[in-house]
Amino acid sequence: MPPSTGPSPLFEPLQASPRLVAQMTGLTLQQSALEVQQQHKLKRMLRRIREARRIRTPRSGRMHIHAKPSMPSLSLPPPKVVVGEAGNDEEWSDTASDDTVRMVRKPDIIMDISDAPNEAELQRRVARLITSVFEPRTPLLDTHVGVHRLSGAMTNSVYMVTLSTNRPTPLLSKYLLRVYGTGVDELLSREKELYWLAQLTHLGFGPQVFGIFGNGRLEEYLESTTLGRGDIRDGSTSKHIARRMSELHALVSYYRPARSIGSIGSSAFESGQPELWANVDSWMLLVRQKWEHITRVCSKSPECMRVLESWPSVERCVARLRAHISGIHSPIVFAHADLQYGNILRLKQTGELVVVDFEYAGYNYRGFDIANHFCEWMADYHASDPHLLDPASYPTQDQRRGFLRTYIKSNAFLDANMRANPSVVESEIDDGALRAVSMSEERVYNEVVEMEREVAMFVPASHLHWGVWGLVQAASSEIEFDYAGYAAQRLSLFMQLVGEMSES
Repeated sequence: MPPSTGPSPLFEPLQASPRLVAQMTGLTLQQSALEVQQQHKLKRMLRRIREARRIRTPRSGRMHIHAKPSMPSLSLPPPKVVVGEAGNDEEWSDTASDDTVRMVRKPDIIMDISDAPNEAELQRRVARLITSVFEPRTPLLDTHVGVHRLSGAMTNSVYMVTLSTNRPTPLLSKYLLRVYGTGVDELLSREKELYWLAQLTHLGFGPQVFGIFGNGRLEEYLESTTLGRGDIRDGSTSKHIARRMSELHALVSYYRPARSIGSIGSSAFESGQPELWANVDSWMLLVRQKWEHITRVCSKSPECMRVLESWPSVERCVARLRAHISGIHSPIVFAHADLQYGNILRLKQTGELVVVDFEYAGYNYRGFDIANHFCEWMADYHASDPHLLDPASYPTQDQRRGFLRTYIKSNAFLDANMRANPSVVESEIDDGALRAVSMSEERVYNEVVEMEREVAMFVPASHLHWGVWGLVQAASSEIEFDYAGYAAQRLSLFMQLVGEMSES
């Protein structure tokens, strides 16, 4: 791990102000002021929802919560682009009960694990990294550090870092260390991911990010359990996930797609194109560029070779699917796009579900995000053959409709709350809440049936998205996972489903 070149600069999460929103969206300052007001309504709403759930959730015991260390403030220069006259941003601060937006340190350092260091060496490197991020008065020693690798991550190496009781202050007892996998940056924009992490952390979604370094980040460790394959099939948990998803999707009303964000290199951001097609177009180009390497990797897999040999058919199916999707209505939302069970945590203290890992998040079709989650029901990443999906495990109609029904009712509650109707309070979206938002059972049923048709159109899109992703990963990733076999199955399912759509 090379030495740091100096004190850690600070990465400041972007905060909502009329001037910033105007810069990002091209709206006037007056229009942007309305957007900011909506964003603050959302924050207050989410705080009320979480407080209501916290009060209702029985607790088996109390857990000591460490206070988060305060990070030093930083005076930033004026923005490069000035839009109109900047007003007093202080008037746009939220209520006094809002958490202070903390800075995130960004040391110039790399966490090298490519040589598979032994436990003692890994502890030494992690101690040095944490010292670089927090710069405590007393350096952290390797004897203070325990490192345990967490399983289940497909593209990153994730570690739980525990610090001893005699650690330097103000360090916490646990952190989550995420080291990015080799070649993954070809598939996604880290800058865009960090932007969304900053926004979502400020709104109370996900863990706090403490530090960003050259090939990873240091996050808050949430005392939680990661959901398993069986958990997402549980009816109650599935409905809980539907509520989480509806809250994320609602963010599109408050963080609207930008017309141009010069500092965030993403075609989806710049053009308004949904992430599905931005990713597929970009990754298909990478497949062509890496064709020889991918062919060598796939030579060990007859299934993968059959897909490559029929690549012109794959491209024709992509064109047909794009045409099908262009003819249906699926709203553009803020989508997670990778809501597999390993990216959902259940907090031990409250039982609340927290969505993590926003690597592929962005503006996308609502139907794609839901269909992709349903496809993840078929996966078992802890099986002896974790790359294979079990089509028989796709959710049944009753399971799908249970999820969609909760999603629709949750949206109705969110809409009512945004209208600042004080008579509406959440109580697990029961019949009383439904009546409060004037949504009949007949309307719920009709919307479920319509949304089920919408979601079905995006099941082949999920297979395409991750199938092409798998081919690129097969040519670059060092993680022990059969990406070639994974890509072959998903692309085969994609072509099969598109063929069935064309026949119907």
